[in-house]
Amino acid sequence: MPVPSANPPVERRSLREVAVERIRTAIFDGTLEPGEHLNDGELQSWLGISRTPIREALNDLARVGLIEMAAQRYTRVALPDPAQRTEVMQTLGAMLGGIVRVTVPGLGATQKKALVRSINQVIVVVEQRDMAEHGRLSWELFDAFIAACPNATLVAATKDIIDGLTYRSSATRTEETTDWAAKEQGYPELRKAVEAGDAIAAELAVENIFRLSAQL
Repeated sequence: MPVPSANPPVERRSLREVAVERIRTAIFDGTLEPGEHLNDGELQSWLGISRTPIREALNDLARVGLIEMAAQRYTRVALPDPAQRTEVMQTLGAMLGGIVRVTVPGLGATQKKALVRSINQVIVVVEQRDMAEHGRLSWELFDAFIAACPNATLVAATKDIIDGLTYRSSATRTEETTDWAAKEQGYPELRKAVEAGDAIAAELAVENIFRLSAQL
């Protein structure tokens, strides 16, 4: 019979996965800027990883929209088009609205309290018009909804493309493009819906936050 191990198994990640995570993090924290060209040799020196897993990682990141590649021309951090911001936000809102609608009915009391606490934090920074903190806390909030979603297929589909959309949203965000009024209305509506377990109202609140009714 197998001998139980005293230590839990250690999660092993491939060099490709390590490269994906580190490059992704560098894009989101601004270390790698929009439009910045990426050189294989420089990435190898920085990451301490050989060329093959780096190229595989870049292909993965290109598939989700964080990297742009043109054969024999460039590999660069994606350069989002500000003119597409409303379209991107509405796509995010539609996806996250679906996640919220599926998730809210099954939330337990502890989960509701945690989500309401997160929503309250977002409401405070919206009132303060703190764009950077709103960006950070709002994505933490929706990450929590995704983590609580019971529909594994929906979660997988959302995770497959949300990084690119989130990046395009963040990279084109300015004070002028931030609709504070929609957020001031939407987040309290979302809090009320979560507390009541009202899935439809929660979805509508998310759609309001992401301005799905705005004209393209």
